[in-house]
Amino acid sequence: MLSCVHPNLFVLFKKLFGVAPPPGDSEADMYNNLSPQWPFVRQRHPAEVQGANHKVRAERITIEGDILSYSEEEEEERVGVYIGEMPISPDHNYFEIEILDMGAQGAICIGLCSAKYPLHKLPGWAVDSVGYHADDGKLYKAWPRGTVFGPRCGSGDRMGCGVKYEQLSPGGDPSSVPVFFTKNGKEIGVVMVHVACGGLFPCVGLAAAGDAVRIVPQLIWPPDEDTHMSVDSMEEEWLRLHDIRLNGQMLEYCGRGKSLLDVGLAQARVPLNTTCHYFEMEIVDPGRSGYITIGLTKKEYPKYRHPGWNRGSIAYHADDGRVFTGKSIGSLFGPRCHKGDIMGCGIIFPRDYVCNYDSEGGSMEEESPEPLECDDLLEHFLHYQQPAVPALSPLYPNRHHRHHHH
Repeated sequence: MLSCVHPNLFVLFKKLFGVAPPPGDSEADMYNNLSPQWPFVRQRHPAEVQGANHKVRAERITIEGDILSYSEEEEEERVGVYIGEMPISPDHNYFEIEILDMGAQGAICIGLCSAKYPLHKLPGWAVDSVGYHADDGKLYKAWPRGTVFGPRCGSGDRMGCGVKYEQLSPGGDPSSVPVFFTKNGKEIGVVMVHVACGGLFPCVGLAAAGDAVRIVPQLIWPPDEDTHMSVDSMEEEWLRLHDIRLNGQMLEYCGRGKSLLDVGLAQARVPLNTTCHYFEMEIVDPGRSGYITIGLTKKEYPKYRHPGWNRGSIAYHADDGRVFTGKSIGSLFGPRCHKGDIMGCGIIFPRDYVCNYDSEGGSMEEESPEPLECDDLLEHFLHYQQPAVPALSPLYPNRHHRHHHH
């Protein structure tokens, strides 16, 4: 589930349609073209890459979609290891894990290894492998004794690993490559690693009951010169980001997604006003269910509820085209929205409306009148402004999204 909301109240919902990609561009090309703007871009179906001649190898690891968890064995305590099906390559030079649960020991690690790496040793403990360990922040390279490398990692942190192929010279030694690691999208360091026969494969190690991570394979980390030109993180624009990963203008759901309470909420820092009265978002990837919403809420809106489900909020839902006004039952409103569509939301303020807040959300008068309570304002807007809401386009074109402000 993914929600993008703006604080305060409603009333104009607008649906636009994206521009079709140039003829001949594949879906992979469209995603790859975004790499200079965002540190990494996920392809929708990475397992469908042609030419895969390996299978995932794993022991003492339970695999549920993109969730990896330690599978406890009663007879003996041994580590669990997961090795991906595709080796790191220039086209897919990076992957990440998000730590969902550290378990009892927190000995979670990420790295690269050979295709035949032993599944009872954590990444970096044996030859033809390297690993960055969350519990002590140490780097292990072909030896079970680590060296000080980076910060420790905990629940909610993202650990990444990749190869800087652009640093390899055409006539250089192809038997070693520069491997780098990241924490929460920021590069930590680089180490040269020997390339085993068959290449280096993404590897994840879990050591104890309770360890659980989400793996995001086959990503693209742009060359250094592109990274330096990437857009600002824009973190200052957001008041709250709950189970939402922010990359420039891209918002991506990163929660568990197993129940109705697993909602990702992105709430802007500044309320709408007469100067900035509209915003919109583009659906880059609707995910499996398309549970994406856009709307307006009060500042203290519950982070585990979709906009529109509780009082003090209103929202347009992409999956069913319904509008929800403070209750969990929606009303038929407009078309469903899909990949490439742009959903917008704004307020048509009355001509005589006086805004007591500036563009930064601060008071423009020391003794400005108290604003209406959010619920009262919502009821007023719904009653007063409803005739001003234009009919939406009847077209139906075929959970990532970008946001824009106007």
